[in-house]
Amino acid sequence: MTFDEQIAARTMWGEARGEPDDGQRAVAHVLVNRMRDGRWGANLASVCLSPSQFSCWGAFDPNRKKMAALADDDPALAHFAELIRNATIGTDMDPTQGATHYCAVSIPPPAWATGAVASGSFVQIGNHRFFREVQ
Repeated sequence: MTFDEQIAARTMWGEARGEPDDGQRAVAHVLVNRMRDGRWGANLASVCLSPSQFSCWGAFDPNRKKMAALADDDPALAHFAELIRNATIGTDMDPTQGATHYCAVSIPPPAWATGAVASGSFVQIGNHRFFREVQ
């Protein structure tokens, strides 16, 4: 696994391991969509490690230590790396409709996304809502 795939797979482990397969695929697409957008970095590692973007990388998030303790050959990481590869090469269609953001349905959406929620302009997959910023 490349460094980018390792970081992306660990991000997916921290963010989406409890999601159904469709939800995991959707998170993989958000990472790839952000990379293609370029605002969060030109590669997957930059996207995932961009400050304050993914809670699992936060200094006080308990998932961070758990992610660090995973062996590089952990089967879950291999599964997540495959989802990332499929999203990157296009063998998996993007179920998020180009989303670059998501949040759990259990928390309020970010202020900029409240209009999208009110109008139904988001995709809910598993326990997350997926949004695309309107620019």
